[in-house]
Amino acid sequence: MASLLPHCLTALLTLCAAAGESLPADWMPRPHDHCQLTWSEAAPRAFQQPKPATAILCFQYGREELRFNTETVRPVSGTWECSVTAAGRRFWCTGSMKTDDPFHQPVRFVEAGPSFQRVACEALVFTDENGHTLPQTGRLEISAWPDRLAFHFQIAGDLPATLRWNDLSATGRGSVILTAEPSAPEATVSAEVPTRHDPALGAVWIDLPSHPWSNAAGTYYPAEHLDRMDRWKFSVRNDASVPAVARIIFRQSPHPSITGFTPVVCDPDGTPTGLPIQISKNWHRRPEKGSLPHDGQWFHGFTWIRLPPHSERSFSLAMIHARFGGVCAASHAQLSLIGWGHNQLWEEIAVGSFGENLCLEPDRIQRRCFLTDIRPLMTLPATPAGNPTPKPWSWAGNCGGGDFLLWLNPEGQYQPWHRTRTEYRAPGPCLTDATYHAHSPNRAITSSIRVMVPRGNDHFRAFFHLRCDIHQPIHWKRLAFFQLGADYYHETPARLAATGNRHGLVSEWQPPQASNRYDRTGLPLSGPSPWISLHGIEASALREGVADATRGLIIRSWHARLHGQPAEPHASFFCTEWGKGNHRTIAELSPPPGMAELLPGDFVEATLELAVFPGRADAYYGPDTNFRTSLAGTAGSWRPVHREADGNSFAITTRLGRIRQSFPLSIEPDADGSADLTLHGGLGHIPVSFTNLPSPRSFSLTAGTTTAPHWQTDWDASARTWRATCNVPAPPPGESLRLRFTPAP
Repeated sequence: MASLLPHCLTALLTLCAAAGESLPADWMPRPHDHCQLTWSEAAPRAFQQPKPATAILCFQYGREELRFNTETVRPVSGTWECSVTAAGRRFWCTGSMKTDDPFHQPVRFVEAGPSFQRVACEALVFTDENGHTLPQTGRLEISAWPDRLAFHFQIAGDLPATLRWNDLSATGRGSVILTAEPSAPEATVSAEVPTRHDPALGAVWIDLPSHPWSNAAGTYYPAEHLDRMDRWKFSVRNDASVPAVARIIFRQSPHPSITGFTPVVCDPDGTPTGLPIQISKNWHRRPEKGSLPHDGQWFHGFTWIRLPPHSERSFSLAMIHARFGGVCAASHAQLSLIGWGHNQLWEEIAVGSFGENLCLEPDRIQRRCFLTDIRPLMTLPATPAGNPTPKPWSWAGNCGGGDFLLWLNPEGQYQPWHRTRTEYRAPGPCLTDATYHAHSPNRAITSSIRVMVPRGNDHFRAFFHLRCDIHQPIHWKRLAFFQLGADYYHETPARLAATGNRHGLVSEWQPPQASNRYDRTGLPLSGPSPWISLHGIEASALREGVADATRGLIIRSWHARLHGQPAEPHASFFCTEWGKGNHRTIAELSPPPGMAELLPGDFVEATLELAVFPGRADAYYGPDTNFRTSLAGTAGSWRPVHREADGNSFAITTRLGRIRQSFPLSIEPDADGSADLTLHGGLGHIPVSFTNLPSPRSFSLTAGTTTAPHWQTDWDASARTWRATCNVPAPPPGESLRLRFTPAP
């Protein structure tokens, strides 16, 4: 397979524009060229959470914001009309039909991300001035690009309908589209595959072909296509004398590697441009519930491109599937749950394309936790007697559940998180990167949680950078900065817990099988790279679909001030009962023992690593021989967590460049664009990023004597620079690896 970034990088692409030669940055988004979707308070219909006072959904598009009340189905402010005429009478929308069935959601998130948002308000009810209800129901879709907002109203029966918003209005029969039109003209988009302009979305669909793949072994993902990469050419053109925009949606249905893939916008020679592309996808359908709009399997990739006046540019879309350069690629996508139920924001991260490895529900809706499904990498699922022998390249078992900043007030009332906002930086394939911002009621606590997952061939690991700030005095019945396992999502029957650090084991014990009480509290986590392990799976309690897996939490950095004083990390272990008789233990990062109050100015800033390992040595089928050897005699114990804590605590010696972040490793080259460093230690494939680059190309990295060919390039709109990321194999034990990053002549 040809490299996405050629070994010999060419000069910058010449782009012609009326005012002279344009630069690569002229085609990239500005800081305000993004979308954001958030509930103004906590999400409605959330499990084990107090119902918010209002159900207001906020659409931020560019510099504008629409606040929309999803209960009354109308904007919070301004003039609004959504009406239907039947038999000479006018009927106005008064809300959605009421139902407790979680499958029939009144609000469904179709797509959500940095380039495009679409939400559907379903089963709309219409009433006339005398209180009579129209037999037909309607639906309203709200969509937003950075420069465009649109309402698409549909009513059964092809009835005359009206939409009015402030000074905008539209009428039609059965279907009405109302748009806040952008000022910039639309660019012309062409491709080597079919295209279609969509007036409702103000975009051009590019239909990617979906040919059948071979699958000789009949596995979930076909082994003969692990390193497959597809490419399609497309181009954009602006004939106007003013800047234009191109709104493009790549579509493929069905998509052959739906659980894990990364589309990348490249120049024609295969060099990544850094143009952001949003991955939204779905695979959910429940035929017994009936068909729904937008259910089933599909991929939609959204990109929004600026064009200088009188300009034209050619691109290629590269579709990376399971592996990138022989290493399982990482991907971060918004996964639509339409056809499943609870259709709010859900995000899925995969390493490879063998099922979900980490799922995020930032609004904590279904089980009141941020981290939901978690699965080990390249691990055969445990199967009860009588089931067929599991095959590789398939879904592993689930050992999910985890949360950030669990806060129960002194009365035991859960404190929900409000206005959760997502900042997307990179969907993969070398390193995913997204940050989630939120605040507690009355803004007593503000938080940001950065989630980064690297490409790899050994085991699943995720890095979390947590920052929480205290703005008002707070007290609690329970407070956890992080939970491994969650109160209402924790099926893995690990019977042993352990703590330690790089030097080895500190303590191992068997927590009691109890319900809703702490086993141990306020244990100090001291020494370099302290860690927690939950292991020792009870085989008789392992249900079908649940992973036989060891979960580890490693503290890579910690800086905190609690109750006005510097504070080190501490751990507590909470015993729960998941269904009658199914006892579990949650590991928590907690305040120091004896502390009962946090004060304004207190904070926690930490880098955490979540590591997941097969509970049986023979369950791992990946290609990393060092990892496979290490599992012999240690799988199912605390030792894999210790190996990761110690072995991946690599050291860096720098000659040129500055280290900006250690986990994952981020380096800013010197003023001339060069960096020179030596890596000591490490495990697997280590992600290395180079930041503040003036161009998405014209550089190279030599790892030892080998030029690293497989890159990911991301655009930083605020700094107007690029970041380039690759994954280098760790040096053998006792050896080091020199990395030299140089600009091309």
